[in-house]
Amino acid sequence: MIRLARAAAAVAALACLPLLATTRLTAQTSISYGPGSARYHIISVVTRSQDLGRQVSEIKITNEQEVSVQLSARGKDTLDFTYTIDSSGVVADPPIQLPDVSKLVGTKVQGSMSVHGKVYELTSNAADSDADAKNLVEGMRKFLIPLPEDVAVGSSWTDTTLNSISGEAGTLEMSTITTSRVAGDTTFQGQKAWLVERTALLSIHGTQSQAGQELRVEGDGTGSGTYYLGANGTYLGSSATQRMNMRITLPATGQSVPVTQAVTSRVEKIR
Repeated sequence: MIRLARAAAAVAALACLPLLATTRLTAQTSISYGPGSARYHIISVVTRSQDLGRQVSEIKITNEQEVSVQLSARGKDTLDFTYTIDSSGVVADPPIQLPDVSKLVGTKVQGSMSVHGKVYELTSNAADSDADAKNLVEGMRKFLIPLPEDVAVGSSWTDTTLNSISGEAGTLEMSTITTSRVAGDTTFQGQKAWLVERTALLSIHGTQSQAGQELRVEGDGTGSGTYYLGANGTYLGSSATQRMNMRITLPATGQSVPVTQAVTSRVEKIR
């Protein structure tokens, strides 16, 4: 079985990064981030299946984290942020070798951003030489998505993000084009909330190595999600799905293996 466990775990972590945090609704027409603190449980499940010579194999990788978030005001239009990884774990069924993500507990990502989510600066206490920590820090850069300055019900906008998932086994480049829309108001967990719907177009390419052989990875897919922003200024939770069709090729022989990957993710506010 061709295994890209580290890449799958990293993709799972990135897939569940939410539209997060404290927001301020002004006259129910504008959304911006504001001071506040919260703790969230993030869980993503990656199911991968591949067809190798008519032999289909499947693996499920579950990635869970608890993250504390603190936003504080710095002037009128700027916020300082701190994200702290309180717990982190990943398991596979059937069991395979996976990166030790427990070492990421205690990692802090700090910086400043505009009240609309544009990051100005970012630092971390993670070691630059640690590939897993590097991927985590890059994901945290996108933890709060940038918002247009005048978002209202019915507003829609498109963002393009690039994620580089790198390590000793190689590098994968992932592109995501996301369209977001404020669909309206609803009730979530007993609270009035604004519903944000998102759809995404995904592509991935790069190389990985296994047993001394280079593997070329190419694929594309789609995603969708729903996000709930409390009218009282608190991010309440989200759920999202992704599905990707990939092809892994061994350049030396031309052998090509189709791979299907599905990701489901959920964010729950626990404090």
